[in-house]
Parts: sequence; structure tokens; C-alpha cells
Amino acid sequence: GPHRTPPRRRFRLRGRRPGAEDPPRPAGTGLPGRRDGVPGTIVPDLRESALALPVPRLDPEDACAGFLAGLPPAGASETLTALEAAPTDSIELRLRRVRALLELPLEQPGNAELRADADAEAAELLDAAARWTPGDHRVVWYRGVAALCAHDPATAARCFGAVHDAFPGEPAPGLALGVCAEALGGTRDAEEWYAAVWATDPGHHGAGFGLARVRLAAGDREGAVRVLESVPETSVHRNAALVAAVRARLRGRDPREPLLPEVLTCGRRVAELRGNGVEPALVERLSCEVLGVALDWWLAGRAGAPEPASEGTRTVLGHSLDEKGLRSGLEGSYRVLARLAASPRERIELVETANRLRPRTWV
Repeated sequence: GPHRTPPRRRFRLRGRRPGAEDPPRPAGTGLPGRRDGVPGTIVPDLRESALALPVPRLDPEDACAGFLAGLPPAGASETLTALEAAPTDSIELRLRRVRALLELPLEQPGNAELRADADAEAAELLDAAARWTPGDHRVVWYRGVAALCAHDPATAARCFGAVHDAFPGEPAPGLALGVCAEALGGTRDAEEWYAAVWATDPGHHGAGFGLARVRLAAGDREGAVRVLESVPETSVHRNAALVAAVRARLRGRDPREPLLPEVLTCGRRVAELRGNGVEPALVERLSCEVLGVALDWWLAGRAGAPEPASEGTRTVLGHSLDEKGLRSGLEGSYRVLARLAASPRERIELVETANRLRPRTWV
């Protein structure tokens, strides 16, 4: 079946060890942690996308295979230091160093000089590796990764295309070609690559998020939501996919549309996320989005709403579906966000928003 990974696979997913902390934003999903981020719809940073791609499997015959397999997971700068203790030189050692150099700028995002130096050293190592083992698919793969990091998706696509031609059954080069096509603006090509990988192996979550992104960009909201909601409940990316699905359903909606079914579905999704232990601030931000769309819909004339008799029985996130209930829910969520705010300025803004939304009372 599609879940089987044949032993000949030359790439492995970048899985975290069991029990590792969940990162605040899964790499390569397009899930910015910013308050205004719309998960699944924002094209992720190319360096992050490149480094979230699967990695070539370690060659067990390599002189440094045992040493590299024994390295603990660590940040790029610690890894570079650890690599200096290698017992000998080898192609796998050089490629691990290339990877750490490309990861280094993510640790200091504002440091342009560090980025230029690290990328230049990675390029030199790749040139030397290509002379050492001409035609090695691992070297070609990392040339593609380095090109994506340097915001050169056209060169990256040529490298990944060569690996794809050499190993047509591998999902990893297809995923990489999808990232390149998306970066080059080829939405249809990107959709084809992502869809093929997603159909072959749903373990490649980057293909699912990419497919949702390009479908949403092309105006296929339903298609995007369908992909995101098909991420299995057992996946570590299930919560991220549900967050993205809620925002894909609500993004850019006209309040004059018949939005009641979407609002009710999104309310259930947010309740599910709360039950899954998603961080409280994210749950409250999503609650604000759902209740905000519901309030706009209510004030714009309640298109498609049922007869008034049954309205009182409906609730969204525990709040009655009427102006007073929705305003009260929004006010409450903004007050929770204010308590969780990172800075006094943000706290004041959130309290002011809560005050503006407070249900009007007549004394």
C-alpha cells in the first residue's frame, strides 16, 4: 500500500526522536507563528523549506557512518563543533557539515554576514565533494538544497530534477520539485508534484501543506480544506493541519455569504484543538477568528440562517449565536489573549479591542 517504505529508499523523512519537544512551528508547513499568520497559506521561507526536505540516507559503508549516527540532535553551531572530532574525513562527514552550515543562518536570522560566509563555505565543500565522488546523487541533492537556501529555485529545480530522473520512484525529489515550482510561481506544476507525493506517501506532510497552499492560492478553497482535514489523527502534524483548515475555511469570506455551516464546523474544530492541548494563545486567536466571522455574518444580515425559532438553540464555542453572545465570546477571548500577551503594549491593544467588542448594555 501507499504507507510501505521500500528498503531501497535513498531518502528519509526528517523525523524527530520520540519525546522531542514539538517545535512552535513545524518546518516547511507554512505555519508562521506570528499572530497574523495564516497557516497553510503563506509560502514558507525558502531556507526553511529546503532544510525541511527529506535527507539522503546515511551510507552505512561510509568511514564516518558510526560517528555520524552517534551524534546527538543539536543546533547547527554545536553540530559543527562536534564534527571537528570526527575520526577521519569522508563524503558523509562533508555533507553533514554542508547541512549544518546551511542551517546556521536560521539560528541568527538577522546576521547577513554569517549567512554569506556559511553559504560560501557550504558551496566550497560541495565543489570538493563533487570532485571526490563525481555524479554522486547526495552531492547533487545538497546542491539543490543550497540553491534553494540562496533563493535560486531554478538552479535547485535542475539539481532535484537530475535526482528525480535517477530515482523516479522516490517521493523526496518530487516534493523538492514542488517546492521549486511553487517558488517560481508555477502553481499548476507545484500542485501536480505535491499531489503525486501526497498520494504516494501521506507521511510527507510537506506535500500536504504545499498542496493546500497552492490550491488556496488558485481559489480552490474546498480542495485545500479537503487535503488539510485528511491528515490522519495519528500524525504529529494533525493539529497544525486543523489550524490551517480553520483559517482556510474562513480567510477572505464575504459576510453576506451563507456562512453558518462553516462557522459551526470551525467552532467544532477549535474545540477539538483545545481538547488536543494546543497552546492556549493559539486556541484563543482561532476563537477570535471564528467568532469574528460569525459576528460579521450576523451583522451583515445572516444569509442562509434558519428560522428565528431555532436560532436560540445554536451555539458557537459555547456562545449563543446572536449579537450579544458573539460579542461576549469575542470580548472574553481578547481578555484571555491580553493576559497571555508578551508585551505591555500588546496587552493594552488587546484590552482596548475587548472593550470595543463588549456587548452594549443599556442602563
